[in-house]
Amino acid sequence: PDSPATFRKVDRGYVEYRKLENFISRPRFLELPPLPVQHTPPQLPRSTNLLACTLHCFSGCRLKEWCAEFPIEGTVQGAFSWAFLKAMAQGHFHVGIYQFQQFMTNLLLSLKTHFKHVDQQPVVQLSADASLQDVVLWT
Repeated sequence: PDSPATFRKVDRGYVEYRKLENFISRPRFLELPPLPVQHTPPQLPRSTNLLACTLHCFSGCRLKEWCAEFPIEGTVQGAFSWAFLKAMAQGHFHVGIYQFQQFMTNLLLSLKTHFKHVDQQPVVQLSADASLQDVVLWT
């Protein structure tokens, strides 16, 4: 059966930006417009066989958190983006999900020693056919 390719809006609550004026990092929220979706027309034959899908979904933080940008290595960049790329390099760009997650956790912990406001917990979600032994990126 077709399922809607939309996600419900996540309520992140109210942010008092005035409290964050002197912080080294400020939250940035993007309001993304809904994208048009075209489902399979009902007149086309449908297969009863489902395709196996291996999906690894990485998120920089949990729903009630926001991602942070800091001056890291001479340029302002996202903490998660920086840790993601550093973890990939640490695993020589061929690393399993479990080990990759450990690398990222350690890298973000090291950032917390320099920036007290790094308080985001990265999230990895796997599809039913995926496993922690899967390689993050196939090259």
